Amino acid sequence: MKQSLVAGFTLLAVIGGAQAMEVEVRGQAMLMSGPVTGIELRVLESTLESHPDITTVVLKNSNGGDARSGYAVGEFIRAHKLNTALSGFCISSCSRMFLGGVQRQYSDEQPLNKTFVGLHGNYAADGSLQVGRMGYLKDWVIKYSDGKANPDLVEQWVHIPNHHGYIAFYHRDASILPGTQKVMLCQGTEDKGKRQEQCAKPEMGDALANGIVTSWEIYPLRVNTQQAD
Repeated sequence: MKQSLVAGFTLLAVIGGAQAMEVEVRGQAMLMSGPVTGIELRVLESTLESHPDITTVVLKNSNGGDARSGYAVGEFIRAHKLNTALSGFCISSCSRMFLGGVQRQYSDEQPLNKTFVGLHGNYAADGSLQVGRMGYLKDWVIKYSDGKANPDLVEQWVHIPNHHGYIAFYHRDASILPGTQKVMLCQGTEDKGKRQEQCAKPEMGDALANGIVTSWEIYPLRVNTQQAD
């Protein structure tokens, strides 16, 4: 599948001088990693035009960024019946891209205890919570979780006042958070190195029950890498 690689390696997507997430194509998978800057939809459209066989968008190691881009990419992914997968962390607007997938899975590229999707509210440039936008976000999340997200749990995470806080959903087989549903609700005030101990562990459904993922089956990204070599 060498012909499916973009320049053979990772490339940095730049349109009109604006830097977007890094993009890499591996077989039928398109990896998008890094900050969300606002032009990701154009990058996704362009990549799909040149690689029409892509079926899965893999979100990798992104702390998010531009909120509108997150919504737009998620909606585009769903409208075009693409799947999504996780590699490492995918937080904030990245999580909205991930929820767009028809099928949503964790991948095998990184250890499961380092792979999660993190969701929180909408925040202004100064970090303050934009309360007026929370109703739209809550409804959007429930819709794109195929109606499965627990409304009471969503209510909690969209109203986290600190923009450093988030709810993290891990795979059930992750080797962390023993004896819980592998869900961690952080307020953003915890010690960074002690989040597993200090963050709340809500028992309101795991990632599958809340429609964050559609299957516990692991997406075989490392297999795609070997085929592309």
